[in-house]
Amino acid sequence: MVSKIEPDRYADTGFSIADTPPDLNTHLFRKMMEKSGAERMAIACGMNDTARELVWSGIPQDLPPSERRQLFLERFYGKSLTTSL
Repeated sequence: MVSKIEPDRYADTGFSIADTPPDLNTHLFRKMMEKSGAERMAIACGMNDTARELVWSGIPQDLPPSERRQLFLERFYGKSLTTSL
């Protein structure tokens, strides 16, 4: 799958921080690209872990486990994941 750059992203980097001036955004992108692939992967995994924790923290713990998982998936992926049997 090939992603397309959204119109609000900087075409030269494919990177977008909405509240950051373009020159600082370019600097941040270059600094990120100086990191090794392993470092960038570790950063991405850490960001994913943090996002998961944030989503789980917003779901009531008194719900049945299956309902909690369904809510987690819908909130984390932003789509309803209904199944048909």
